[in-house]
Amino acid sequence: KLTGDIVLNGQPVASSTLRKVAAYVRKDTSLCPAMTVEHTLRFHAALRKPRHNNNQMKMDDRDRINLLIEELGLEQVRDTNVGRLTRSEIRRLNVACQLLLDMAVLILDQPTKEMDIFDTFFLVEYLRNWASTGRVVIMSLHPPTYEIFAMLTKVVLISAGRTMFSGYRRDMLPYFASIDYPCPAFKNPSDYYLDLVTLDDLSAAAMLESSGRIEALAGVFAGAQSAPEPPPPVPLPAPVTRPNVLLQAFALFEKSLLYTQMTTLSNVITRVIIAAVISLVTGTIFWDLPSTDTKLTQNDRIGFHYAVMCLSAWPILLWLSAREASSIRRHVERDIAVGLYSRTMFILFDQFLEVWSAILTWLAYLVPSYAMSGLYAQSPGSFDGFYIYLGYMLLYLISIQMLCRAAIFLVPMEKTASILAGFCLLLTTLVNGVMVHQQDLPTYVKWLEFVSPSRWALPEILRRELSEIALKSSISKDLRCTNKQVSVYSWFI
Repeated sequence: KLTGDIVLNGQPVASSTLRKVAAYVRKDTSLCPAMTVEHTLRFHAALRKPRHNNNQMKMDDRDRINLLIEELGLEQVRDTNVGRLTRSEIRRLNVACQLLLDMAVLILDQPTKEMDIFDTFFLVEYLRNWASTGRVVIMSLHPPTYEIFAMLTKVVLISAGRTMFSGYRRDMLPYFASIDYPCPAFKNPSDYYLDLVTLDDLSAAAMLESSGRIEALAGVFAGAQSAPEPPPPVPLPAPVTRPNVLLQAFALFEKSLLYTQMTTLSNVITRVIIAAVISLVTGTIFWDLPSTDTKLTQNDRIGFHYAVMCLSAWPILLWLSAREASSIRRHVERDIAVGLYSRTMFILFDQFLEVWSAILTWLAYLVPSYAMSGLYAQSPGSFDGFYIYLGYMLLYLISIQMLCRAAIFLVPMEKTASILAGFCLLLTTLVNGVMVHQQDLPTYVKWLEFVSPSRWALPEILRRELSEIALKSSISKDLRCTNKQVSVYSWFI
């Protein structure tokens, strides 16, 4: 772990202050795959705007986006979804998202990872030209080629948290030659000196020898260098403007309805179709219950409502909703880390936007099965019972769907979040009195009755379903009760 002080423009600054005045290109390139290159840049430009100094010329967002797309070689893929880009194009787009801020300090974490030599040369050359306009570019690189190494101005070589060398690139080779570690002829200095300061764990002897060499090199450099005098303090660069709550909500709304409209629509249609298929299967199993269970001896009514509330809904809740939430989680986490929006804002917006698609999904899930069960006629000549049933069930199903989606974005680990959400749903369905009688519940789980949505919804639905008016309306009037002889045997011992 590296520790130290940060001095910028002659002023000591905290890491929180550095985040406001510097642009940081993360190694993580999890951009939204459903957005195009241009839409990705427009989304970033809407949420993070540079605060220009008085002597800087302001440029319109669209002009800056067009300029970056052209200069970074992304013109041919301007309208291509991120999910269809090459690794090199995604890396360049990731850099462009931070270049939009036009900050005086740009920090990049392995921006050329998984890029070939030609694309690496192109990106480093572009960043070098960017730095020549009065900006500072700091990047971490894997051992670059000699051509890339020659393009750098300053080099910092670190191993095991210790500084092996820090200074101008042109002074690096003479320095190591002066301490009896010259670079061999026809050898890439980057490869040679990186191997020189790398711990060799192939054997105990190699580990001991390499650790001693690293300690010696760190000691030599620390003794040969003195702390530089800080320059006279000057004002810090202009910080980036953080988006307010309304701006975050508008940008997320624009992203969902404009930038990713087709993906959002296809996901909703898929969920509606699968929900309708599950509903038809459930309705076929519980077909026309008033005719098949006229004497209420088979508990089919209770079984139908329990299946709809607690069993058949699982594929939609976990497989569809949780899987869809997990698929967008990576780029959501990246956006939150970058500072585009807060986690709380995204969860609240996601819940709001999900309500409308959830209503369509659960209507497709509830209406066919309830109509096929024949339980909708709870009063003569009126369908009030049908509407009341839909109201209760929509409220119940949407609430647990919201809880599942919120858990996906609140719990750090993706698979753990899905397992935890499924386990919590399982517990709440076991305490509603259908599978396990409430009097048989252990004392230490009785508190689950108060937090179980099905525990509160199911009794109210059954109360209306088994009322006298509902039974008279649904059961056939031709039903006759017949006398049945019962033999009673008494045993005396």
